[in-house]
Amino acid sequence: MFGLMLTPLFVCIGFYLYFFIKRIYKTFSKKAFSRKNKIIISAISSFLAVFCYSVSGIYVVFILHLVFISAFFMLCNFLIKKVFGEKYEKGFNAWKKIHGSGALAVVLTVGILTVGYVNMHNVVKTEYEIKTDKNIRDEGYRIALLADVHFGVSLDEKELFEVCERVSGDNPDVVILCGDIVDDDTSASEMKTVFEILGKIKSKYGIFYVYGNHDRPFSMVSSDYTEDELVQAINSNGIKILKDEVYSINNELFIVGRDDVGFDAHPRKSIKSLIENTDENGFVLTLDHRPTEYKENGEAGTDLLLSGHTHGGQIWPVNLIDKAFKINDANYGLVKIDEDTNAIVTSGVAGWAYPVKTSAPAEYVIIDVSTGNK
Repeated sequence: MFGLMLTPLFVCIGFYLYFFIKRIYKTFSKKAFSRKNKIIISAISSFLAVFCYSVSGIYVVFILHLVFISAFFMLCNFLIKKVFGEKYEKGFNAWKKIHGSGALAVVLTVGILTVGYVNMHNVVKTEYEIKTDKNIRDEGYRIALLADVHFGVSLDEKELFEVCERVSGDNPDVVILCGDIVDDDTSASEMKTVFEILGKIKSKYGIFYVYGNHDRPFSMVSSDYTEDELVQAINSNGIKILKDEVYSINNELFIVGRDDVGFDAHPRKSIKSLIENTDENGFVLTLDHRPTEYKENGEAGTDLLLSGHTHGGQIWPVNLIDKAFKINDANYGLVKIDEDTNAIVTSGVAGWAYPVKTSAPAEYVIIDVSTGNK
């Protein structure tokens, strides 16, 4: 269904590529544009469009960037032509060659994706401070949040191990793995490896995990491992799965782990039913892979809601589209839901499908929750 929705886009891309390649040909060739040339260029542009439609990954990202960037320069060329009129027709030879060759679009596309690749592999630490009037210990709690590793897409074992060493060095009380740690294409050996590495993070009260929309493949039909094997790998490394469950720390910090909203095997419990048996004087930390049901969390009594899923948009301008059309309740960062409830959405340690990130940092998050004025 999603593929059918994208069909018109890739048809348009095919048409645009035809004119893009034709323009390059006419820039460098003095020969007439023959019927044979039309057939060859039509075949090339059709192949590229179908190829992008059929596969995922960096190829699609490259073609999409190339198309939109070259379209931008085409608009620039149109405006220059309108403004300068006859002067443009008689001159601007250097610009005509540069624009006609498509060189600007290609160079800028390569540059953007290179920066995005470097950004994906440069995992930074993002810090937040949350104040609460709830009855928690004087020293508060330090929470480490990691999500959207999608292991096998970008980070390798060495890079992930280094990130986990840094997290351990921050001395968290609690470590949260907020979904999509593995991916549809993660192999069985990679799945076991990623939880072995994450299980080594040092913390005072443990590591807690909630499912994302990719961890248990809808995907299981073609997955390299079963859900039982996934659960075994998580549990065997000392990581606690919270699936519509509440875990109490010192009877004052209540970690509410929600099942992913998109998992259709059974309806998940409401946030109200999960929170109603906690101490109203305690701090409620809710984990939900997708940033959704913000209003319901505020009304139910969540103090802090942690999510991932969006990757901060991953590729600009997806983040702007997400915000404009309110696809999620939030896209990235700290959001104040109401007077008593905050939410944090992390852009994730890595990303999905391709090893490029241009709209947000690759990050892990450290949150210090302490008593004081909000």
